[in-house]
Amino acid sequence: MNSFETHFFKKYIPEWLEIKWVIHEHIVVILDKLILWLSFGAIIPSFLYYQSDAFKELVPFYFLEIYLIIAFVKIVYEIFNWYNDVWIITNESVIDLDWALFKTDAKSVKYENIEWVGVEQDGVWDKILNKWTVVIHKIWDDSFQIEDAVIPYEAVNEIERISKEKLSWSWEEDRFDLMMNALSWVVDDYLERKWLRQDYHNRNGYTYDDNRVEEVQDLDNTIDLR
Repeated sequence: MNSFETHFFKKYIPEWLEIKWVIHEHIVVILDKLILWLSFGAIIPSFLYYQSDAFKELVPFYFLEIYLIIAFVKIVYEIFNWYNDVWIITNESVIDLDWALFKTDAKSVKYENIEWVGVEQDGVWDKILNKWTVVIHKIWDDSFQIEDAVIPYEAVNEIERISKEKLSWSWEEDRFDLMMNALSWVVDDYLERKWLRQDYHNRNGYTYDDNRVEEVQDLDNTIDLR
């Protein structure tokens, strides 16, 4: 990944995240739109205007200029929209960025919630164009995907590698928390029992001496009623 993409997409993510990879959609996704707007928005109207006197008399020149400007803005918008609809792979999560002119949506999934990542190709053209569909399957049977993507295999490997590490760390943390909770329960239970026993002896005028208890236990016919 080049440094330009790192700086360009940094504005869409929290500043503490580090960008690892960026997955773009294939250029073929907007190729039909570019051809359509270049043909009917620029080339054909310009050709008719300069080759037909009747067209010149029918359409004023400034109308043609306004039309060409609109077509140019539309082409730039489509290119910018295509370039910004990406997956941003960071050190903590995968962010699905859906850019629009007035509203940009960003959905993210943390690596510890990823079960596995799948890549799919549909047909011969996908193989020829190196076009893939990347699917992230979450642990709770949910998923999201980016279609018609150009994927560097390093990006998919990075997602799988970090998700496995995060999942392993999560399991270790859960085991540690379980162990600490169990120890805490044992200690609390011991202290509660000890307090109740001491409180009982104090309220009934008894003193609790471990040495004396051991001596009594050694006597015959002794029953421990503690």
